[in-house]
Amino acid sequence: MTEDEFKKKWALEKSIYQEWGNYIASSIQESLISREKSLDVFLKTPVKCRLKEDNSLLDKAFYRSTKSYSDPYNEIEDKVGVRFIVLLLKDIEEICNIVEKCDDWNFDRSKHFDEDKKKDPLLFTYQSVHYILRPKKQLTANNIIIPKETTCELQIRTLLQHAHAELTHDAIYKSKRIVQPEVHRTVAKSMALIETTDDFFTSVTELLNYGPLQEYGIIKRLDGLYLNLTGIESHTQKSALVIWEEFEQFIDDKLVDNIQSFLSKPDYKFLSQTIKDRYSENMLYQQSTILFLYWMLTNKKNRFLADWPLSKDLLQPIAVDLGVSTSET
Repeated sequence: MTEDEFKKKWALEKSIYQEWGNYIASSIQESLISREKSLDVFLKTPVKCRLKEDNSLLDKAFYRSTKSYSDPYNEIEDKVGVRFIVLLLKDIEEICNIVEKCDDWNFDRSKHFDEDKKKDPLLFTYQSVHYILRPKKQLTANNIIIPKETTCELQIRTLLQHAHAELTHDAIYKSKRIVQPEVHRTVAKSMALIETTDDFFTSVTELLNYGPLQEYGIIKRLDGLYLNLTGIESHTQKSALVIWEEFEQFIDDKLVDNIQSFLSKPDYKFLSQTIKDRYSENMLYQQSTILFLYWMLTNKKNRFLADWPLSKDLLQPIAVDLGVSTSET
């Protein structure tokens, strides 16, 4: 293929590659949402989908001495790229899991630092997870047909890896000058520091986010109890976590069983219907935490009222349901 033929073909197919990149970016983000990930929190920068610039693509295809293509148009697989940036290495694995289970594409994992470390345990170098993705079958997106041979490079990095890449990749790995050994050594030391820092970040995150609520699986177990009682799925909000944190001392392995026993008493069986009746008018009733609130207001009333962390007005309908006062006695 001549350079002129390459340019004409690229001009005709740019929109196909752009749409394929957009499709991948959207699919992965939708999967993250379905796993109850907040994109604004989980992703540390907006997802980028970009086409390779014309001059850069032509340079790679025809003018780089380090590359020699017999069929440059088809052999260059990063004509479009998508990048996801997360906080921790374990977050990368979350996206890898999505990528490798998706039925829409075939994948080739072209670079993975875990595999590099297994081959060379003393290696500290440019880290990222790269996939080349191709549709399993011809797709149509926004009225554009995406053939099976269309490729996209997917990069997944942590924020620290991204900062390292932004600072060093173009300067070192794409440099036209000979890079001195000391530079490579300094970069390797920075990567070792990044790996250590990620270990610290992961440890801190686990310590901050793990407690008796997670240890005993309280939310999941209460969600199941809530579903059995009402036939409705529970939707836990952040406000509920504030409540659980305030009353953490009451959380143990017997808590859900105690709540279930309480709700099964004849005097309180009506509460399942009450929750359904109030479901649309009060967000607390849409969360399985409401079962804990009923139990606390009945069994630990004074402590509950004294330490309630939200507006007292929110307690009034719950107290009415139980026929109790919100005055401390």
